[in-house]
Amino acid sequence: MTETIRVMIVDDHASFAESLQEVLRRYTDLEVVATAGTVADAVKLARETRPRVILMDQRLPDGSGTTAATQVLASGIDASIVMLTGGGGDDEMLDAVQAGVSGYLLKTGRIAEIVEAIRRAAAGELLIPASVLSDLLRRARERTRKSADRANVAESLTPRERDVLRRMATPEDAGAIAESLGISRHTVRGYMQTIIEKLGAHSRLEAVLRAQEMGLL
Repeated sequence: MTETIRVMIVDDHASFAESLQEVLRRYTDLEVVATAGTVADAVKLARETRPRVILMDQRLPDGSGTTAATQVLASGIDASIVMLTGGGGDDEMLDAVQAGVSGYLLKTGRIAEIVEAIRRAAAGELLIPASVLSDLLRRARERTRKSADRANVAESLTPRERDVLRRMATPEDAGAIAESLGISRHTVRGYMQTIIEKLGAHSRLEAVLRAQEMGLL
C-alpha cells in the first residue's frame, strides 16, 4: 500500500483553508493533519503533527510564509514546504527558495496541480524548474551588482556634485545652474563632466537617465 501523505495547510483565510481541506479529503493518499492561520500556529502545529508536506501561504498576519518555513525547517521537522500565494515578485520567490521550500504555486492554479505538487514534494522533488531557479539567481546577482554600483557612485559624488546633478535633470543650462549655485559657468561645466564620467555616461541626458535608474534623483 502507498503510504498516506500527511499534509498541513497554513492560510489565514479560513474559508480557503477549509475548502482546500475538503477537496484534499477526496484523495485517499492524502491526509490533512492540521490547519493554521499564523506563523506561530504553523510552527507549533508542525512540531505536534509532523506533516510530510506543508502548503504555506506567503502572507500571514504575524509574518511571512518564508519566515514560517525557515522556523519549521530549523526545528528539524522533515517536511517539504510548498508555498501557495496569490502572487509575488522575484524577490519573494527567491527568499522562499533560499529558505528551503520545495515549490511555489499560485492559489489560482487547478486542484490537480496542487495535488501533484504535494505528491512530488513528498517524494523529495524540487518543483521549481532549474531554468527558473537559474534565472532568479541571475536576476538577484544583477540587482546586487546594481545596488553596489549605486552605492559606489553615491559615495563618490560630493555634496556640490549632487547639487549639480539634481539641476542637470532640469531644463536649466550651464549658465542658469551657475547662477543658481553662485559659481562660474566654467566650474559648472567641470562638475558636469565629472558627474558624467562617474556615472559611466557619455552625455548629460544619459547621465540623468543613469542617475534615475540608480535612484540618485
